[in-house]
Amino acid sequence: MWLRILLGLFIAGSWGCSQQGAEELFAAGEAAAASPATADQAVAHFTAFIERFGQSPKAPEALRKLAGLALQQGKMQEAIGYYERVLAEYPASGHGDEAQFMIAFIYEEHIRDLAQARRAYQRVIENYPDSELAASARHLLPNVGRAPQEWVQFQNKVAAP
Repeated sequence: MWLRILLGLFIAGSWGCSQQGAEELFAAGEAAAASPATADQAVAHFTAFIERFGQSPKAPEALRKLAGLALQQGKMQEAIGYYERVLAEYPASGHGDEAQFMIAFIYEEHIRDLAQARRAYQRVIENYPDSELAASARHLLPNVGRAPQEWVQFQNKVAAP
């Protein structure tokens, strides 16, 4: 009987520590991500978070943060990989439309693979039709590869006298 009580206390204590560890690890990643000088530390923290706490509700957010860090470091394919993981591993996270849109944006603006960009924008429209980003994708899709001056209508505002 004492063994069961001790085992129960140990399991309860371990669960609390692992949850606290998750929060601390995520917070350490966020703190390190605040400065470009500690971006590598942020990557290490968020990577460890995903490995240890992949079932946490914050796991998709950690992948999004890793994608953002990769973008800042000019690692475009790596950023796409993180966004693809959000789509594959956390489809119900509520971040799918953003992940798919960012994949399209990276292909268009950074990698300049316009065919991939078009396919990725089309996936936003098909998979997330009611999303605000789907509305943006509908607007961008026919203009992929065109300079904004060619298709964006700018309004001249006249100052009031």
